Amino acid sequence: MAIKVKLEKDGFIKDGFVGYSYTSALLDFWVPAFRLDFSAFVFFFGIYMLEKFLSEFFEIYSILNYYSIENTWLLYIFNAGVPIFSFFIALFIAFFYNKYYTKKMLKEGWKPLENDEYSNAILKGYRYLDYTDVEIRDEDKMQRYRSFINKARGNEVKKCLGFIIYWIIMFILLYLLYNKSYFIINFN
Repeated sequence: MAIKVKLEKDGFIKDGFVGYSYTSALLDFWVPAFRLDFSAFVFFFGIYMLEKFLSEFFEIYSILNYYSIENTWLLYIFNAGVPIFSFFIALFIAFFYNKYYTKKMLKEGWKPLENDEYSNAILKGYRYLDYTDVEIRDEDKMQRYRSFINKARGNEVKKCLGFIIYWIIMFILLYLLYNKSYFIINFN
């Protein structure tokens, strides 16, 4: 759901991405796998496996040491904290993944299509590429670039609000579901 830009190298066209990576925030290591970005896949998958290992470790530890642990709240914090911390790490990494991916492509020689003003405007507006002197002097082109950038940033704000509203609704539904089951169990 990020801003797509078209990049070209040796006659092949591939999408680059600018802005927050909502898909990597939700789908973790699958996004680099689909983009064939092996190093990012290993990094994301390593974080995923660490989270799974720590979750299982604290669960097994709490089962094996149930009667010897004085503070049960500590176990609840660890058991719930690891997935929550992992979720926030995924949200944080999503801020940087598209920038990392697109800059990596640009370093590997991928360039925006020659006549694609939109991709050029987005990449230059988000400071992935520098403006040329000819572009800076051409007021009409700079005005079109500003128009593309403002529209893209406006769309990013809408996506961000939609993403936040989605998670608020999910948390409310989970809260209501939990309370409903709590009331059913306690009052029957």
